[in-house]
Amino acid sequence: MRKIFIYPIVIYALFSSSCGRVEESAAIKAEASFVHEVSDLAVDPNIEYGKLENGLRYAVRSNSTPTKTATLLMRVDTGSLNESDETRGLAHFLEHMAFNGSKNIPEGEMIKRLEKFGLSFGADTNASTSFFETTYQLELPEVDEAILNETLMIMRETASHLTLDAEAIDRERGVILAEKRARSSPGFDAFIDYLEFFLGDTLIPDRLPIGTEDTIKSVTAEQFKAFYEGYYRPENTFVVFVGDVETDYAAKKIEEYFSDWQAVGEGAAKYEAEALSLETARTHYYVNPEIQTSLSLSVAQPLEKKDDTIQSRKDAFVESLGNRILSQRLGELSRTTDAPFISASAGTNSLFDGVRLSALSIQPEKGKWDMALKGAEPVLRQALEFGFSQSELDEQIANSRKSYEVSVQTASTRRTPNLARRILSAFGDDIVVTTPESALERFNDYADDITLNDVNQAFRKQWKGVDQAPQLYLATSEMIEDAESKLETALMEARQISVSPREEIARQEFAYSEWGTPGLIKSRETVQDIDFERVVFENGVKLNIKQTPYQKDIISINVALSGGELFLPREEPGLRIFAPNALGLGGLEAHSVDEIRKITAGRSVGVLQSMGTDRRVLSGATVPSDLDLQLNLMAAYVTAQGYRPEAKAQYDKYIKSFYPTLDSTPNGVASRDIPRLLRSGDTRFGYPSEDEMLRVTTDMVKAYLSPFQSNTAIEIAIVGDITPDEAIKSVARTFGAFPKQQEQFAEPSDEDIRLNFPKGSNRPVKLSHAGDTTTALYSVYWPTPDGRDAQTSREVSMLATLFRLRLTEVLREEEGASYSPSAFSFTPRTYPDYGYFGVSLEVSPDDIDRMSLKVDEIAAEFREGKLDTDMFERGMKPVLENIETSLESNSYWMDVIANGQTDEERLNRHRSRSEAYKNMTVEDLQSRAKTMFDPKTAYRIQILPEK
Repeated sequence: MRKIFIYPIVIYALFSSSCGRVEESAAIKAEASFVHEVSDLAVDPNIEYGKLENGLRYAVRSNSTPTKTATLLMRVDTGSLNESDETRGLAHFLEHMAFNGSKNIPEGEMIKRLEKFGLSFGADTNASTSFFETTYQLELPEVDEAILNETLMIMRETASHLTLDAEAIDRERGVILAEKRARSSPGFDAFIDYLEFFLGDTLIPDRLPIGTEDTIKSVTAEQFKAFYEGYYRPENTFVVFVGDVETDYAAKKIEEYFSDWQAVGEGAAKYEAEALSLETARTHYYVNPEIQTSLSLSVAQPLEKKDDTIQSRKDAFVESLGNRILSQRLGELSRTTDAPFISASAGTNSLFDGVRLSALSIQPEKGKWDMALKGAEPVLRQALEFGFSQSELDEQIANSRKSYEVSVQTASTRRTPNLARRILSAFGDDIVVTTPESALERFNDYADDITLNDVNQAFRKQWKGVDQAPQLYLATSEMIEDAESKLETALMEARQISVSPREEIARQEFAYSEWGTPGLIKSRETVQDIDFERVVFENGVKLNIKQTPYQKDIISINVALSGGELFLPREEPGLRIFAPNALGLGGLEAHSVDEIRKITAGRSVGVLQSMGTDRRVLSGATVPSDLDLQLNLMAAYVTAQGYRPEAKAQYDKYIKSFYPTLDSTPNGVASRDIPRLLRSGDTRFGYPSEDEMLRVTTDMVKAYLSPFQSNTAIEIAIVGDITPDEAIKSVARTFGAFPKQQEQFAEPSDEDIRLNFPKGSNRPVKLSHAGDTTTALYSVYWPTPDGRDAQTSREVSMLATLFRLRLTEVLREEEGASYSPSAFSFTPRTYPDYGYFGVSLEVSPDDIDRMSLKVDEIAAEFREGKLDTDMFERGMKPVLENIETSLESNSYWMDVIANGQTDEERLNRHRSRSEAYKNMTVEDLQSRAKTMFDPKTAYRIQILPEK
C-alpha cells in the first residue's frame, strides 16, 4: 500500500521508543560521499558503497536469507519540509504519482506488471513520505535477470520519467483525500497539538506529510513538475539493493539503469533545521473527549549535532543507561496495586530535528493525572538527587552485552529486508553501518569501565533545567477549568514530596530449576517428508522438533496446554480479555514479573502467554546457551502461575482508560461490535461492556485454569537451530519430569462450537462513532462454508485476493473514494458450517451508499463468473511466490508442527499446499463465486459519525 510516514500518535509513547530521526552528525565533509569515509568507525565490509558520475549514491550487499530474493529501495532526499504553503502535501502526492504513469509505463500498468512478477501491491510494492525523505520499496520474490531489469527500470522511471499528467493528478486527488480521512483520528489531532506545543516556532507542525484538503485539491501539474525536477535528482538519490546476488553484479545493474540520468535545471533549496530555545517554564492542556489521558514532563536542550564515531557511540550508550534504569523503576511502580498511573517511561531524543527533549512520559489512570504526576516526578527527582545503584547498572550492562552477543550469533542469517532498511535508515541519519562483531568488540572495550559516576553525571546533564524550565503537557478527555494553573500546582505539590535513597533489593535465585528425574522416551519417530521428529515421553508430554538453518542460534518454542477461550464461561465474556493479561502480569508463585526480570538479566529468555480458541499457549524464543533457563521458565508458568493481585490492578486501570476511546474511530467500533454481530449476538466475541470487562477477577481466572493446571495435555514444538537430541534432552529434564499428564486435549462441547451467521438484508445495520465527521466505514459479509475442507478454504481465500484487486481498481483508482479497501475470508475448522467472506472500506459518509453499490457490482461480477485470466494470474503469482519464501521461515514451520501429533490435518495441508495452488484454475473460482455472493445472504454494516 502507499503510505505516509507518521510518528506515534499516543503522546506518552513518544519517548518510550525512539522517536524522530537520530541526531544527525555534523555535515559530511564536501569531498566525502558517505559518512563512514570521515569516521573512525569501520563500515561493514560486506556492503559495497558507490557513487555514479551523476552524483547518485548506492549500496549493495549480498545476502541469502531468504534465498533467491532481494529488496530494492530508493531514497530521495526530500519530504514535506521542502514544500511551500501552497503545495503542502505535494511530496506525498508525488509519491502516489509514481504509480500513475511514466515515460515507458502507462497509467494503471505499473502494479499489474509487478504483480505478474509476483510482487503484491502493499506487501511488496510500497512507498512512504516523511518530513525529510521519500522512499520507494520493492520486495523481489526472485532475482533472475527479468525481474531485476523490470524493477530497476521501474525505479528509474520513478526517479526521472514520471509524466505527471494533469488528468491523472486530478484522478488521484480523491485517493489522497481518502488517505487523509483514514489517518484522521482524535489521537492524531492530539499529536498535532503536541507538535504545536514543542515545535510551533518551526515549519514542522504546518508541514504534515499528508498536507491540507485545500492544497490537495488545488496543487497543479506545474507545481508537481517544479518540485519533481528540483528534488528528484541523482545527487539527492540513494539506491539500496540487498539480495541473493553478487555485489559486483548488483552494482553494475544499478549503473546500467541510472548512470545516464541527468538532472534538469538547478536543484531546489532544501529545508534547514531551525534552532529552538525553550528556556522558560511552560504548561499546556489539550482536551478531546475521545482520547486516553497522557502527560509529559520534559526539559528542552539545544540540539547537539555529533559525528558518528567510536567515542560518540560510547557517550550515547552511557547517556541511555540512566533513562533505562529510571524507566525500569517507573515500570515497577506501575505494576503495584496502588500505582497512580498505567505506565511511565523516560527518554532523551530529538523531536523531528527540532529540539532535544528529555521527557518523563506518563499514562495516568483515568481521572488521576495529578496523582500520576505526584507519583512519577519524585521518582525522577530521586534519581537526580541520589543516582542509581550498582546492581541496576550491572543489570543494564548484562542485558546490553547479551543483546550484542545474540546479534553476533544471529548475524549470518539476518533477513534481507531488515538489512536493506538498516542501510537506508543509517544513510539518512548519517550513521555508519558497522558489523555486529565490531559492535560487540567496542562494547567489551568500554563496558567494564563504565562507572556509576559516569551514568549519574550523564543523566543529570540530560535533565539539567527540568527544575527551572519544565515543559508540562497534558492531553486528556477531561474538561478541567483553569487547567494550566492546576498543572503548575500539581507539579509544585509533587516537588514538595520528600525523596530518600532507593532501598536496594537483593537479586533472588530462580526458584524453579529442579524438576526431578528426567523423563524417559516412550516413542520417537521421524516424519520424513516434513523432516521433523515426534517424541512422546512416558508421562504423556508430546514434543515436536524441526531443526532449521534459517535463523542462526535462534530457537523458537511453543507449549500448548488444554484450556482455550472456548472453555471460558459464557456468562463472563470479560474473562476472554482478562485471562491472558492475568497470566502475563501475574508472575509466578515465587516471583513477580519484576523479580523475574532481575533474575533473567543478561539472558535471552521470555514467555508470552495467550489464549487460543481451544488451547492455552506459551511461546518464546531463546539461544542455545539459555535454552535450559527458557524451559525452566515455561515449565514454571505451567505449574506455578502467580495470579498476583497487581495483574488485576494494572488491567483495570488500562481498561478504564482504553474502553471509552473505542468509539473514537470507525475501526474501534468495528473491533468492539462486528465480531459479535457476525455471530448473531454471541457475547463471547467482540468487546463486552466496560462493566463486564471490569467485574472479572483473578480468582475467576484461577478457578477456570485449575482443572488444567496440574494435569493437562501438553504438546511442545521446538523449531530452529538445534539438533533433535539437544531438544529432547532439555525437554526431558523439565516437562518430561512432570507427573503423568493427560494424553488427550480437552474438547469443547458441541454447544460451544456452534455459531450462527446472521440473516442477510439489503438494509444495513447502522452503528456510530464519535471521531472524525468526514469518515465512515462500510462492511459487507457473505456466509461461506467452514474450513474443514482444505480446497474450499483455499478457493475462498483466493477469491479474497482477487476481490481485493478489483476493489483497488474500482474504488481506489477509478473512484478515488477509499484509500485501502480490503477483502478477507474466515473459514475456521473449529466451528462447523460457519465461515464468512468480508469486504471493508473507509469512505466519506456522503459516498457510503454509492460505494456500497459499487461493492455489490463487483460481487455481481464474481457471481456471474467475470474473472479474467489476467487478474487470476496477477493474484496467483504473489501467492505462489509467498509459498516458496515461507519455506525458509521458522514461524511458518512452527505453525505447521505446533500440533504435529494432535492435528494431522495441519500437516496434510502443508503437504498439499503448493500443488493445490499451482493446480487451481480460474474456473474453480468461478464455480465457487457463483454460489457464494448471493445478495440475499449479504449482511451489511455502516459505521457513521455521530450526528
